[in-house]
Amino acid sequence: MTESQELCDAYATWDGAYVLGALARDERREYEDHLVGCDRCKSAVTELAGLPGLLALVDEETAVSVAAQEDPPSTVPPPPDRLLPKLAEAADRKRRRGRWLALGGAVAAVAAAVAVAIPVTADIVSHRPPAQEVVAEGSFQANVDTTIVATFKVLAVDGQTRVDMWCSYPPSNSIYAWQLSLWVVRQDGTQSKLAEWTAKPGEVYTPDGTTSAAPGDLKTVEVRNASGNVLLSAGL
Repeated sequence: MTESQELCDAYATWDGAYVLGALARDERREYEDHLVGCDRCKSAVTELAGLPGLLALVDEETAVSVAAQEDPPSTVPPPPDRLLPKLAEAADRKRRRGRWLALGGAVAAVAAAVAVAIPVTADIVSHRPPAQEVVAEGSFQANVDTTIVATFKVLAVDGQTRVDMWCSYPPSNSIYAWQLSLWVVRQDGTQSKLAEWTAKPGEVYTPDGTTSAAPGDLKTVEVRNASGNVLLSAGL
């Protein structure tokens, strides 16, 4: 086995945790650095890019019910609400105990409920970041017609507020490079740009940024294009 293959194997189980937003901040950065030079892992992440959107269609009660069954159901109950943040939170709780192995089976069962069979596993040693508290999380709502899928998490960290974001962009036959940015708007109308990135077809990004404002002072989180137009937003 070559050195590059051994390095790839070391990250082989990180794809599902990355897509679900359950990696710690430092691990996320480390994995993104690895993705730059690893087509195999990049392909694995691309294959799972649509998973958050599918999971968001399944309510928690349905997911628990399906996971308890030995075989996938023949019919799919009507969808509402959001399941992804709850799965990510559950994964994070398992990571605090050292290693989490059960996420793959749960995700596969939920995916079966929407007629998609995707095994996702994660076996990652986590080093806990500084004391932090999740104060809000969920999915962005589209302000325009867009195929972007994105979720966010607002955390109180050492007296400041950090916003973590996960977003994926659809594959396309045409080449595009969208200049996007992550913003927060305070209750008093003050606006702050936390991060910016260039989105390309079929890619997944996890921008994040920190503001000195307290979580309670924030009104909305927004994704804007280069012209300043709001593409996605979420109220806090």
